[in-house]
Amino acid sequence: MSPEQVGFALLYLGIFLLLGKWIRLHSKGMQNLFLPASVIGGFLALLLGPEILGRIIGNFAGEDAFLANGIMTAEIMEVWSALPGLMINVVFATLFIGTVLPNMKRVWNVGGPQLAFGWTLGWGQYVVGLLIALLILVPFYDLPPFIGALIEVGFEGGHGTAAGLQGTFEDLGFPEAYDIAVGLFYFGKRKPIE
Repeated sequence: MSPEQVGFALLYLGIFLLLGKWIRLHSKGMQNLFLPASVIGGFLALLLGPEILGRIIGNFAGEDAFLANGIMTAEIMEVWSALPGLMINVVFATLFIGTVLPNMKRVWNVGGPQLAFGWTLGWGQYVVGLLIALLILVPFYDLPPFIGALIEVGFEGGHGTAAGLQGTFEDLGFPEAYDIAVGLFYFGKRKPIE
């Protein structure tokens, strides 16, 4: 991938952002929905990209037809696929810009109880899960010992953490751990039956 391709992909991104801003400024409905320009521009890119416009044209005119990838080239899509991992750093780096940071005493007074609560939940999930694994699941069901960590992965980590660990579960020879962790996440998030 050349610098020109990266620059062109970023230019495309900027154009979609400007189009999103223009639509938001001129559409009362978008303003009432509180949709940011980036979401509107992203939706436009989705419509004009390979997933919607490209598939429609590909179905009617064939895979080699003009605009079978939408208005984006494969190089643009390759650059865009690498951007989320980089841009999340920008989001978190700018979170506190313009915010007056409190002193350490105030941070501890406000955040200390929440930190203690979070640690209690996290460590409790590990302890309960590992005890169940070591006393029941490993000796009686011949499951790997790391299955005890799946409660914490599913509840505190969530489905994103489970998805991130899917390759690790496969490398450890127990790919079903992903399904168990996702199941624990959804089971833990359900409202009780009334």
